[in-house]
This record gives sequence, structure tokens and C-alpha cells, in this order.
Amino acid sequence: MLSKTVFQRAALPCAIALATVPVFGLAEPSIKALYEIKLDIDNDGKTDRAVLVLVGGPERTDFGPLSDERYGLGAGESVDLYLYLAVGDEKLDLSRKPAFLRKDIVDPEETPWVQPLESNGKGSLIVTSVYGWGARQSWGQGITIVHRGGELLVAGYSRDWEWGNEVHKSDGSWDVETTIGGCDINFLTGKGIVSEGLEESKPIEGKFTPVKLANWSNDKRPEACDF
Repeated sequence: MLSKTVFQRAALPCAIALATVPVFGLAEPSIKALYEIKLDIDNDGKTDRAVLVLVGGPERTDFGPLSDERYGLGAGESVDLYLYLAVGDEKLDLSRKPAFLRKDIVDPEETPWVQPLESNGKGSLIVTSVYGWGARQSWGQGITIVHRGGELLVAGYSRDWEWGNEVHKSDGSWDVETTIGGCDINFLTGKGIVSEGLEESKPIEGKFTPVKLANWSNDKRPEACDF
């Protein structure tokens, strides 16, 4: 019987050989421009371009063709944000390396409906996504992105919701109780407002500061924006 040490030595060349065998059929995921917008995000007087890039996923028709209003992410699909500086007037070329790349800018588990990019006219970029488009339970969120000191920062966060829950009565019937509300936080000024029901928005007490886009996730949204 071979000792354990001898067996390990004999198996080592085989393991190395297997590790060096090329793997075929693992193609790069497909990419295509979902929505794009031109703006001057770094305020240098030159036109920049931001692009939401659809990554991967099978060809499918369950959400219909890409529309000017929204796109519903399917299984295996994700969205990255590409930002090209000073080349906004040139033809879009996704093979060109962007100045900034933020993978998975949208969480498909939370907000699978993606809307076109927007700008506030002052160089800020707004990425909006929605859960439950047109459903009884739905909410949407927007993150505002700015360029400061050579970095992309999340400078603002907004969220609106309309949430309907079934309420069962003692007589066996049921009704729908709907909650509406929203929040709007400006991380640059450190101020924010929140609304609930049909009441006017109220200031939020707290301290808010910008978050690097690379570090942003839904876990970092203010508690006041939970419902």
C-alpha cells in the first residue's frame, strides 16, 4: 500500500496538469447600453457621458422590448454604471475603458425596474430604480451622484413608497390598508425631509454626510427612509 506522502507526491503532477488545461466555452457576459445621458459632471466645461450598461442574462421577451420609460431586469441580468469624461460628444464605445465604473449600481433583488438616467442640470447624475412597478405594493428610490475631488460621491438619496397590506376583519371579509410616504436626503448639506400619509414633509433630525459611490449600498440609506 502506498503511503499518504507517496500518494500526495504522485498526485501533485496530475493536479498541476489539470490546473493548466484551458477551459473552453466560458464566454464573457454580453453587455449593451441600457440608458445614457450627457452632462458635465466634473464641471470642467467638457461634455461627459454616463451609461447604464446591461450585463448578462438570456435573451427573453417576458418584459417586452426596451422602452424609453423603464426596463425590468430578468434572471442573470445586472446593471453597471460607466462614466466617460470629456468624450460625451464622441460615439459611444463600450469597449473603451470608462473613467469610472460602478458595478451593480442597481440591486435587482430590491428594485428590478430601472429608469433612464437623469441630471439636475448642475452636473449631478441621478440613478432611479423601482420595485413593484404599478403594483399594489411599490416603492422607488433615486441616488444623486456628484464628482468631487476626483471621486464620485453619493450626495443625495430619495425614496417614495405606496404599500398596501391586506387587513382581515372579524366577519371574514378583508380590506386593503395603504401606507404612503417618502424621504429626501441631501448628504452635502446634511439635511433631509420625510413624509407620511398626506401630511406635509417634516425635517429629519440627524447627521448625513456624502458616501463614496464605490462604498454605497442600500444598507447605507438613512433609517428615516425605511417603512
